[in-house]
Amino acid sequence: MRADLSRLFALGAKVGDSKQLSKRIWHCAVLGAAALAAGLAVGCGSGSTSGSGGGGGPVAGESTQVTLVASSAANDQLTRFGLTLNSLTLTNKTGTTVPVLSTPQQVEFMHLNGSAEPLLTVSVPQDVYTSATATVGGASFTCAAQDTSDNSDATATYAYGATPSNQVTVQLPQPLTVDGDAMAVSLEMLVSQSVSFPSTCYYDNGIGSYSINPTFNLAPITLAAQPTNPTNGLMTALEGLVVSSDASPGTFAVAAADGSPLGTTMSTTWSVTTNSSTAFQGIGNANGLTTGMAVDMDGILQADGSIMATRVAVPDPDTTDLVVNRGPLMQVASSVPVLNQVNQEEEGSQQYIDGWPAYNFGSATFATWGGISNTASLPFAASFDAANMVPGQMVAITSHVTNVGLYPEYVPATVITLMPQTINATVQAVETAGAFTTYTVELASYDFFPQFAVQGGQTTLLTNPLQVVVYVGQDTQMVNAGSLAAGSQQRFTGMIFNDNGTLRMDCTQVAGGVTD
Repeated sequence: MRADLSRLFALGAKVGDSKQLSKRIWHCAVLGAAALAAGLAVGCGSGSTSGSGGGGGPVAGESTQVTLVASSAANDQLTRFGLTLNSLTLTNKTGTTVPVLSTPQQVEFMHLNGSAEPLLTVSVPQDVYTSATATVGGASFTCAAQDTSDNSDATATYAYGATPSNQVTVQLPQPLTVDGDAMAVSLEMLVSQSVSFPSTCYYDNGIGSYSINPTFNLAPITLAAQPTNPTNGLMTALEGLVVSSDASPGTFAVAAADGSPLGTTMSTTWSVTTNSSTAFQGIGNANGLTTGMAVDMDGILQADGSIMATRVAVPDPDTTDLVVNRGPLMQVASSVPVLNQVNQEEEGSQQYIDGWPAYNFGSATFATWGGISNTASLPFAASFDAANMVPGQMVAITSHVTNVGLYPEYVPATVITLMPQTINATVQAVETAGAFTTYTVELASYDFFPQFAVQGGQTTLLTNPLQVVVYVGQDTQMVNAGSLAAGSQQRFTGMIFNDNGTLRMDCTQVAGGVTD
């Protein structure tokens, strides 16, 4: 039975001459453990034996080093989906169970849409496993919408309170063969199948019916020596905080920015190494890294679960009271330099800044993500600054504060970086522009751009907020995308620029779409 319901409101106010009332609504419903346990059962797949660690088959008494990698497949309805994964257990055909994860890990899955990041590496007995189960602790998801009744922006967070006994059944598309010296396994959340909630997202008259039923696919990953995408070992846009940098030359540890405070057992930590080919941005080399620095990294997943970094970027080298929030822009006021952002990942001296972040960007430095090298060759002026940033764009914002007062005090943003994002869209037209193939795609009406980039009182209004022109070059990765003909639905990942009111994406990856 549903337990006590609570609602927390953080109300913004009019910004300058903007007629927008920026309303921050946080709806949080907590259900009892019994209700959650009853609602977290999903089916388990079956079939022939899947790929393996390449050892020629399981050997009795031998073990394999297995790296668990988190990923997700989602459309654009949610901005955040986090949970605490308490355990993961494999079961063979005789019913013998083997624990894979026993230390809780906190994971945010929306930033992993079409992407991936390692969670941990453990030793697993070699065998053929036919089913898997998981238990979760707390789980919550956040959506955002424009409340047309009073022209306000609303965010709603729905949550379950849980206990370690809440069990999730994990789907195995095929039985999982564990063999060889080392292998990687993907734990992919199927986001659309994991939640249900009212179509309006927000509530002014109480919290409506919703559910959180985490649904996962568990399948092996074949790691390549020279990986090209997340399905074969390439990890991109890994966000975290350096927690140690003196283990050995060129080696450091990074705590993932998935929402768990530093120093807790739920904080995922990556071991990172560099070599002479590693590109450094914002610092000269690995010797410039210090504890407390925020980093944005690309790298290659190693057999032992570590990351060989191909790129390490430091957006803001000042670690004093450093806070980094990553998420989509929700509002950019025209009268004063103030923006609102919906949080997705956070790290630093405090996890949140007075609820969902609101910033003054009057003195901010603007930058673009350093993981794309072809931006200068695009057939349009790909720029990102105070004059053309627009709601819907994914950004990482650094700041240095310890306390935030009430309105009209805003957090001063230090560095605002345009980051890659994944959109789920339908192809409308296919053309060419120079060395690029362009795909004009249409977003769903619930996407951030059509909801928030059309409101008055903002710096930029889009010509067609439902449309994005995607530029696919020779380095763009195709991951189970199939045909990209008109009418097909795909997930496109890359940086989205506002080109005089037209949205254009410099695309790094195209993956199969998720049903709206």
